[in-house]
Amino acid sequence: MTWRGWIGLEPSFGPINHQRLKETGAMRPSPMGRGVLGLLAGLTMSVSPLVVQAARAGATPRHGGDLVMLRAAQLRTLMPSQPTDNASIWVIEEVYDTLLLPKADGKGVGPDLATSWSQSANGLDWTFKLRHGVTFTNGQPLTSKDVKFSIEQTEKPSSPFSFIDASIAKITTPDKYTVVIQTTKPSAPLPADMAIFANSIVPYDYAGMKPADFAKHPIGTGPFMLKSLTPGVEATFVRNPHYWRHGLPYLNSITFKDVADSNTRVNEVQGGEAQIDEFPAYSSILTLQNSGTVKIGAFPSSRVDFLAINNTKTPFNNVDVRRAIASAIDKKTLVKVVLFGHGTPAGAYMSPSSWSFDKSIKGYPYDMKAAKAYLQKSPVPHGFSGTITVASGNSDQQTMAQIIQASLAKLGIKITIQTLDPAAVYDARQNGNFDLAFGYDTTDIVDPDEIIRFVGAYDGGAHALYSFYKNEKIDGWIAKAATLNNQAARQTLYFKVEQQWNRDQPDVPLYYTPEVYAYAANVHGFHPFVTGNYNLVDVWMSK
Repeated sequence: MTWRGWIGLEPSFGPINHQRLKETGAMRPSPMGRGVLGLLAGLTMSVSPLVVQAARAGATPRHGGDLVMLRAAQLRTLMPSQPTDNASIWVIEEVYDTLLLPKADGKGVGPDLATSWSQSANGLDWTFKLRHGVTFTNGQPLTSKDVKFSIEQTEKPSSPFSFIDASIAKITTPDKYTVVIQTTKPSAPLPADMAIFANSIVPYDYAGMKPADFAKHPIGTGPFMLKSLTPGVEATFVRNPHYWRHGLPYLNSITFKDVADSNTRVNEVQGGEAQIDEFPAYSSILTLQNSGTVKIGAFPSSRVDFLAINNTKTPFNNVDVRRAIASAIDKKTLVKVVLFGHGTPAGAYMSPSSWSFDKSIKGYPYDMKAAKAYLQKSPVPHGFSGTITVASGNSDQQTMAQIIQASLAKLGIKITIQTLDPAAVYDARQNGNFDLAFGYDTTDIVDPDEIIRFVGAYDGGAHALYSFYKNEKIDGWIAKAATLNNQAARQTLYFKVEQQWNRDQPDVPLYYTPEVYAYAANVHGFHPFVTGNYNLVDVWMSK
């Protein structure tokens, strides 16, 4: 979970049961030259269909190749228990393994480091049997002692994801290959929780290292291991020779390069300097599709983009001010102008990919009359001044900010656009130093418990995704739902959560999109999950 990525495909999405959560940005040439109002007045544009490119029929994977992926957001940490940003999470998943993995179709979990698991008759004890013959990158064998230690690190209050393991009362290790997790009450999401990055398995006591040193020199059982790291520039990972899935990975190395400017990312992929552009600007998609050397992949996603509102700041802490802002945003125009039609206006804050999604929630329709009425009921009926923070190099955010700025001005709300580098935007969000900003989330696991907490609950790991919104009724419904094994009963409670959240409108859901990537024609096996993350273990490059 956290904030994350980009891109769109189909004009509508059917239910796609799947996984994951977080944020970032993208970029396109700014319309400032002719002005936002001029852009909206002449709103006629072609929309290119996005299709998922498949590997060549009959192509045989080959070993070798050094892949470079360009990303707008920076890698912040390699300590599994700590990140809330996708840029870190998705790299962590290449270095470490978890007990279980989400299934490709999003309907449950499958084995990873655990080959089997079972629940006791009273619903409180979960027993996991570990895979034999697994070693860490330092050659140390994996045992139950490592698993117990790893999960206990995420249980600590210092981990943003301690809420995930809050139901755990005790972990025991009857033998080297058996782990028993005892819970204080029944926990329906627990198997899914064992597939989250935060519960990645590290060696006991960090192999004798201090936590800060381990984060710089990580040791995992995943397909890749760290070779070099230059913070804010790039990180290179090489094939793990001890990896337990024999014959994998195919690639020799992966380098994640931090490139905030979307135009630069496009040029480097087209020029062959890099093979994958994570979240290219929508405006560049047609050019890339026609290049002949670059493929565009649009993948089903749990992504929800939103306008983040700081609920601790006056007057944004007033519900009628937030409702006025929501009513003044023309989401259909944002989809048409910014996404070039590749998306769907959002209603509920949960994704349509989840069984917890309440499709009856339509959000606040674009209605300037209603927006003015809401503002009249607020403490600032004649308007106020505020700031919207956007990421440099992200022209999509710049365009959205200009459109929203122009619309809110009609209410007497004077918005200044503040541009910061992506890392500074993340810090501002995390520390509450903003009025309005753009964000997105995706879920990390197949169970909705994680993301509905992460976005809706103050104690859900990121203070309601850094909106700092609090509602005790929502917290209670979410907590109760986690104890129920009946999906219909859980869904009823989740619908209550979404409906209350919609009434309070702590953030404004803007649109749902797939995840779009640009990648070189010689890259194969690249298929991000609905959770947004990608398994590079199966990726290979033809000559």
